[in-house]
Amino acid sequence: MSSRSYQGRHAGRHRAGSRVRLPRAFSAGFVLPTTAAAALVVTATGASVAESAPPQTFALTGQQTQMVRTQEAASEASVTDIAERRQDAAMQSAALLGRAEAQRRAARAAVRKAEAKAKAEAAAEKRARAWVRPIHTWTITSGFGWRWGKRHDGIDLGAPTGTPLYAMSQGTVIKAGWENSFGNKVEIRYWDGSISWYGHMSRIDVQTGQQVSAGDQVGAVGNTGHSFGSHLHLEFQRTETADTPIDPVPWLKNHGLW
Repeated sequence: MSSRSYQGRHAGRHRAGSRVRLPRAFSAGFVLPTTAAAALVVTATGASVAESAPPQTFALTGQQTQMVRTQEAASEASVTDIAERRQDAAMQSAALLGRAEAQRRAARAAVRKAEAKAKAEAAAEKRARAWVRPIHTWTITSGFGWRWGKRHDGIDLGAPTGTPLYAMSQGTVIKAGWENSFGNKVEIRYWDGSISWYGHMSRIDVQTGQQVSAGDQVGAVGNTGHSFGSHLHLEFQRTETADTPIDPVPWLKNHGLW
């Protein structure tokens, strides 16, 4: 047998060295997905390198620990300080609001007080300037004008001796005392300028310069001086210095006293 024919037969019975053929997909330009690649890579002991390494811990030095504690304390102090400042601000705001409300209440109270005072003063002024009769009940015994050949400058109001006599309104006593034919006499100038004379009084209860109001008692009915029976001689004058009498009846009617 020739060597050529032997080699041909022998070559047909044996295969070349064992080779693993990779699929065409696993060519040099192929890249496995990350997850698959990680699963295929294993160590000699069979442990997967894709597994996570255990967490590492770091030990702090004493100085570092103190710094951390200092920072934490400073942070807590800052929070506390802010809270305290907020609380103080809230308290100050409440105090300001409280003072403002107190001031408003005080102002309203002052206004009410002033209004009440003004109202009371107005009422008192009205009462003082009211007009009242000089004697509550009277009987006309002699009128104004000529009488017995002589002028009678007032009217005579008959009443028992001792009957109270009153100031007719707010005014000032301009004379109080004895005067010739009038006997005990009181002159009063009222707030509107009117001047009254009371004559023949049994007593005088006021003095010159005294302030009087409507209804104040100034004396009592009598029969002093040139008088014929107990009565009040009521006379009105235009001025204090001259004898300028006016008829009392129209005056009394104009003041609602007749």
